[in-house]
Amino acid sequence: MGTFIIIFASLWALQFFLTQLQVRHYRSNIKAFISRKSGYLGTGYYKKFFGAGAVVLLVCDDELEIIEAKIMKGLTVFSRFKDKKELIGLSLSESKESEFLNKREKNALKGSIEMIKKEFNKGKGNELWIS
Repeated sequence: MGTFIIIFASLWALQFFLTQLQVRHYRSNIKAFISRKSGYLGTGYYKKFFGAGAVVLLVCDDELEIIEAKIMKGLTVFSRFKDKKELIGLSLSESKESEFLNKREKNALKGSIEMIKKEFNKGKGNELWIS
């Protein structure tokens, strides 16, 4: 019984440590986007209780064209952000119709677009609607 508790505690501690590394990776990517930001930043995520999830980071210019895009997807704490060059140069509305994104990536993209929409509308009298 004591061996089981030691193994369980060790695995739990390892999982905690690896989760902290992934959170640091996420934060460093957000900070890097913010530090060189010359537009609107949006983050979106899609998470299932069981199964792979996805996180999308986007930066758009004043014309709402994507100038930077990264996606992190997977099941484990070993997932890392990767550039999504196919999104760069697309408008936000065009990106929603992308055929090269899977369902979870599209759902995360929608959240990112909503965040950009809110940021864009801050301080402006009109609402931006992206179909």
